[in-house]
Amino acid sequence: MELPTSIERYREDLEKTLRQSNEITFTLEESKPWESKLGGCPYLERLEDYPIGAHDRPMMFLAQINLEEMPPLKDFPEKGILQFYIEDMEPYGLDEACKVIYIEEYSKDEERLFKENPYREHYEEYEPFTDDGKMHFEQREMPLTSSAERFDEMFLDEASEEEADALQDVCYASDCRIGGYPYFVQHAPAYFEDGSCDVLLLQLDIEDVCGIMFGDSGNCTFLISREDLLKRDFSNVEYDWQCC
Repeated sequence: MELPTSIERYREDLEKTLRQSNEITFTLEESKPWESKLGGCPYLERLEDYPIGAHDRPMMFLAQINLEEMPPLKDFPEKGILQFYIEDMEPYGLDEACKVIYIEEYSKDEERLFKENPYREHYEEYEPFTDDGKMHFEQREMPLTSSAERFDEMFLDEASEEEADALQDVCYASDCRIGGYPYFVQHAPAYFEDGSCDVLLLQLDIEDVCGIMFGDSGNCTFLISREDLLKRDFSNVEYDWQCC
């Protein structure tokens, strides 16, 4: 782990917090129905498999991750597809339930699969990105996010101004990823702070290729408890987005 010399004395404490993260970048290209993507058409065999929200409207498809396309992460499934949906309601389904679907077995027979999202033209809310994108992954280890209260307690209470600035730079958890730590624009939710739901399934952050933006310079997070992740139970995922 590379650190500025000004915070070398914090190395041991920082390394104790390290988590593996698969950083996501995007390219503007066509994707197969089963591939990792932002927007576009989800993997869908039957129309009745598309999730309908609490208000009897089709949910908005945000993204899907083919777990075989990324480096493995501890406790995550190593195969299958994770799909992420939010309520098609302003503002981006905030304070509403999300839907994360795990498809363990999937087909690559394109004749059996939808090639276009059957409900996209009927979304009432606009999507928080301007272009669809194919996902690419690169794994790294990252330290505790600087937007957590625990970060302040562990480091900032005794750090000098120079050290605090360097620590915040090293621990700034922006960008798109699966795994690792999230970045909260305003504040960390209680379920993250108390550890009851602190495994990051997906973060979509400000990004130029696909034009991702939630509100005013905002991002979104999907978090799950480690217990539910190990059980492959995605029915209690916490979705949140925050902006400036």
